[in-house]
Amino acid sequence: MRLLALSVLAFAFSTAASANVLWRGDYETGDLSQWAGYEGLLSRLTVVTSPVRQGKYALRTELHQGEVANSGTRNEVELSSAQFNEVEGNDKWYAWSTMFPSDFPAPNTWQVFTQWHHSGCCGSPPLEFDVFGENIRLDHTGSSTILWSTPLVRGVWHDFVVHVFWSSTNGYVDLYYDGTKVLDHKEVQTLYAGEFAYLKQGLYRDASISQVAVVYHDGMVMGTSLADVAPALAAPPPPPPPDGGTDLPDGGASVDPTDGGIAVKGSSIYQLPSGGCATGSGNVLAIIGLLGGAFFVLRRRCRR
Repeated sequence: MRLLALSVLAFAFSTAASANVLWRGDYETGDLSQWAGYEGLLSRLTVVTSPVRQGKYALRTELHQGEVANSGTRNEVELSSAQFNEVEGNDKWYAWSTMFPSDFPAPNTWQVFTQWHHSGCCGSPPLEFDVFGENIRLDHTGSSTILWSTPLVRGVWHDFVVHVFWSSTNGYVDLYYDGTKVLDHKEVQTLYAGEFAYLKQGLYRDASISQVAVVYHDGMVMGTSLADVAPALAAPPPPPPPDGGTDLPDGGASVDPTDGGIAVKGSSIYQLPSGGCATGSGNVLAIIGLLGGAFFVLRRRCRR
């Protein structure tokens, strides 16, 4: 039992130590200081308190036709710095949320809202999320390939979790959209040979679009694992108890009532009907918090 406890402790602390959030661009500073810079008009890139997906702040991006040249109209924040540029062999996870208001215009042409732009002078980036007509898409623009598409739904927050292995020869992408995995290890060139990529977010669109457009972004985070950027996806709820088991009051895993004893789950200790000893597999953090008391009780009750 002591060996098991030590193993649980070692696992819990090693898991915590492995977490590696590399950067946050979630606007919780109340400004754009988390980002390296912007392209467009600063007055159209505003940090707002409503609507938000998480925390207190989000980014509001607004575009008007003709305000910004550059072969199109764009207002974007960017993370162009040597520390965070994506180069050959980088393995990164990103998560953020985007909302398109109910009046968001969507003519049958491109509108990029998140992209990893290449360092070359010309052409389109290797990976970009855009709205094209009434669809949200992930495009590999280097080959004009649509990697994923879904209908555009306005007026609600959409959650994106992206895993990219950055390579000009053997890259791949995983994608979760609104909590569901929609791309699984999709092999694609994620870097152009000899170049790097950097993150940009906001709105960049075809100059022919005349309507005013607003987009909201929130919660951008970069890490080295799914658990870093989307803990809820990395640790889904436990499965329902097997037939014949007894649910514990706090929703923990079941324990056979004929076995009896003590089960440690969640934040409580439960006495089962008969005299043996049983421990639930349990929440690691709860077990750590109860090790002293739980093991004292276990030794007294399990001793023959």
